[in-house]
Amino acid sequence: MEYFAKFTRHIAAPRKAQAEGATQLAKFEKAWKTIQSICYYQSKWHGMSVDKTPLPAQLVVMFDLLVQEDIQQSDSDDSTTGACMEYLLGNNILDELVKLAECDQPMGVRGVVISNLSTFVSLTDDKLLVQKAVHNPILELLRSYSAHRAAAAESGVAQSVASLFSTHQHIYDDDFVDLMYAICSK
Repeated sequence: MEYFAKFTRHIAAPRKAQAEGATQLAKFEKAWKTIQSICYYQSKWHGMSVDKTPLPAQLVVMFDLLVQEDIQQSDSDDSTTGACMEYLLGNNILDELVKLAECDQPMGVRGVVISNLSTFVSLTDDKLLVQKAVHNPILELLRSYSAHRAAAAESGVAQSVASLFSTHQHIYDDDFVDLMYAICSK
């Protein structure tokens, strides 16, 4: 009889972990839906600074949940991915975030996405970078940044317009350096 009692205790423990994972997934999905509504459906945010929107806070929630989940997985020596990470990978969320960063609407979202990505890369497990759903969007972000820099340097645009674009582009230089450092340190 004692044997079955011990066995029952071990079965009950994963239910709590599953309930916690479901709660985290619900928070993650809610944050992602909020980001989508801000960027795609609510035109009132376009042209505004990203600081005046709830977007930075929602991105922080998403990436914090991913990092927490990764830490829990590594602490428990579990080789599977968590629910939030599966949702991120399965729904190509990083691709969407990179597209948002490229158009930079609301203004400043590029810097927020880049800084959150660099934190995410530096705090999560190395094996995550080789995932196609993570590697390709980060590579695309780096390529688009390099292309914008090269276009600004080589274009025959009037000097005043070029200087405005160059100043706008330089705003994100520190964030890109942080992202490159996070990638190279892995």
